[in-house]
Order: sequence, then structure tokens, then C-alpha cells
Amino acid sequence: MFRLIGNVSKKVYYEAENASDLNKWRLHNFIKGGLVSSYEAPEAMVIVKANYVKSRKEHLNDLLDEGKFEEYRRLTIGKSDRDIEVYGSGKDNPELINRRKKIEKLFRQGVTNTAEIAGEVHVGRNTVNHDLRELRKTYPELRQKRARS
Repeated sequence: MFRLIGNVSKKVYYEAENASDLNKWRLHNFIKGGLVSSYEAPEAMVIVKANYVKSRKEHLNDLLDEGKFEEYRRLTIGKSDRDIEVYGSGKDNPELINRRKKIEKLFRQGVTNTAEIAGEVHVGRNTVNHDLRELRKTYPELRQKRARS
């Protein structure tokens, strides 16, 4: 099902099963005298697919594209404990959570060298790389910055 909708007023001018029928109706009603150069519509119009519902994945990707990271995080985390979900990946381990908090803090401060982060936190570089991968799942803004080896 397709609709011809006014761009400003959002008024539905016509509905049809396919876009070609809708376009034929538009041309038939708004062309005067059979000349394409004399097209007179009341306003700019768009053809939209009716009853289109985005999947959850598409909606989350749109939020990331628009830069709405807080809303993305709120929808992906849900009502669970924030620290456990964000830093612990579902594990109730305070040492792991505190380590990932420190790594995130250093990374946000601009320390992108994994060797420097590993030295500050007193863990191996592989652990830092793994933790950064886990943090990027819930903090998409960290995807923009990449760590150096």
C-alpha cells in the first residue's frame, strides 16, 4: 500500500496498491492540457509506503547514525543494572567492572595507545583490547576513536 502525502500539510491525497498506480493518478489529476510542463499541484508531495514498521535493528542503527547515543544505550541496556550490563557484559564481577571503568576513563581522556592504558591499569595489552571491544558494544561513540597498538 502506497500513499501520496503532502510534504507540508501531511494530507493524504491518494492511496493505491502500488506506486505506479499512484503516480498515474498524480499525473492524471495535476497535469493541465496534457502537457508535462503545466504540472500544477497544490503542494510538494511524496510517495510513502504505508504501514511500514522498522525492525528493532533498523531503529537502533538509525539512532547511531543520528548520534543519539544516550537513547541507543537506554534501549539496548533496558532495565538491568547499568554497571553490570555496560562494564561486565552480564557478569557480576566487581574487579572486571572497575577495570573496564578505568580503561574507559583513560580512553575518553585521549589515551589511545593500548600499551599506555595497560601500564596504567596493570593488565596485559590483549586484555585492554578485549575490554575496548566489549565497551564499544554499549558505547558506540567509542567506535569513532580507534586504539593504537
